[in-house]
Amino acid sequence: MSENIGEILFKKNLLTKEQIAVITKSQKKSNLLFGQLAVVLGFMSEDDLINVLSELYSIEIINLEFLYINKETLMLIPYELVISCLAIPFFVDRKTIKIAVADPGDLKAIDLINSHIRNKKVQFFIARKTEILRLLEIIKCDGKSIDKDPLLLLNKIIFDAMESRASDIHFEPLENMIRVRIRVDGILRILKNIDFDSWMRIKSKLKLISNLDITENRRPQSGHTRIFLAGKSVDLRISTHPGIYGENFVIRVFDLSNGIRSLADLKFPEEDFLWLKRVIAFPYGILLIVGPTGSGKTTTLYSLLREINSPTVNIMTLEDPVEYQIEGIKQLDLREEGILSFSDGVRSILRQDPDVMLIGEIRDEATASSAVRASLTGRLVLATLHASTPIEGIRRLVDLGLKLSDFVPSLIGIFSQRLVRCVSNIEGRFPITEYIFFSEELKQSLLRNSDTSICKADKSFHDSAKYALDNNLTTLAEITKVLGNASI
Repeated sequence: MSENIGEILFKKNLLTKEQIAVITKSQKKSNLLFGQLAVVLGFMSEDDLINVLSELYSIEIINLEFLYINKETLMLIPYELVISCLAIPFFVDRKTIKIAVADPGDLKAIDLINSHIRNKKVQFFIARKTEILRLLEIIKCDGKSIDKDPLLLLNKIIFDAMESRASDIHFEPLENMIRVRIRVDGILRILKNIDFDSWMRIKSKLKLISNLDITENRRPQSGHTRIFLAGKSVDLRISTHPGIYGENFVIRVFDLSNGIRSLADLKFPEEDFLWLKRVIAFPYGILLIVGPTGSGKTTTLYSLLREINSPTVNIMTLEDPVEYQIEGIKQLDLREEGILSFSDGVRSILRQDPDVMLIGEIRDEATASSAVRASLTGRLVLATLHASTPIEGIRRLVDLGLKLSDFVPSLIGIFSQRLVRCVSNIEGRFPITEYIFFSEELKQSLLRNSDTSICKADKSFHDSAKYALDNNLTTLAEITKVLGNASI
């Protein structure tokens, strides 16, 4: 196998014949495998090696840089075996254990691990040897070592946030420390405090991985990255803002491993569910999902796409960035595609003859106008808009520069939602909603009178809050906190 690997590396122009001869000779005095020795001797990079081994053994590469592993998972393999095999168990469920190895060509190590794990299917991944060795060093130390390693501390903070089902992580510089808070079910709570020295390294790391300007700290920045943590794919949206004692960071956490929930799983009452099913059955027009940040707009939007998705429908999305990947749907990321704005993107994807278009957010007049034009050419357009209520959604479009006559004819409906904490045995939060269906009669009245007050909700926040209270789903205090006293 060493000779085969050598030939492969030579054909890929990663090693010369002379270097292969040196490695082969050195192997007689070393217990390292061929590829490992090539890296140690400086003939090739570790990344080049694992890419070749991944292809050769048809094994997936795993990045351990952001991996945080709980003690129960680590203890599934004896420490002595972990050391001798250079293998790290990083994920386990009822049927499978996932293990990262430095070299899948070490068949003796693979056999030893397989013989030890008897009651689960073993799935091997390949990882950088340097990352495995770093984790092994951490395993040897007690839990206090986490606080001494700022980057490992960052991993632990993100891991704890995910375990708590947090939607956001806040890093807030105060006079003498950095306060770390997480938002769970809409409520902020303190996770821990960290010192300024640790924070400087954590801050630099966050900027690097999200492609932010590491030298800029006087103006807001935003970016995103995708990491693999505790066996899950996680999307991080990173936003910075200058403050008195330094930059404030907020990270929005999206656990992508759960996939897209069906519309039926979003805990909407039956009348809300049927209303949404009704409006997405229209072949063309605009459906707006409105609400503040964190109200669940995007989750609902993706669930609607899942409901519409079929081999007979051409669905295209325009997002910044793409949050969840959906099989069978063409998704465009503004930044990755080099598209300057949503309006430019809309013009671009219209050339692809879509039946359904999703616009991640209407932010300006150009995007709003493009969405309207798309709907008037026979497309169903789904989009989000920052507005409090359906009525405010109409006013927001007017504030952006559109006339009622520009967009009202294409409106199907406006759906507004908030998330309220459950107090029963139902986990998490559920949606409180208000929505308007724009019938032809309502459209004509609105165009004649130019008075948004004539738009009566099919279901109001008041109706939704009353339903939740009558069914003991939440408390009056929760409703008031989310909607204010006016809704009751």
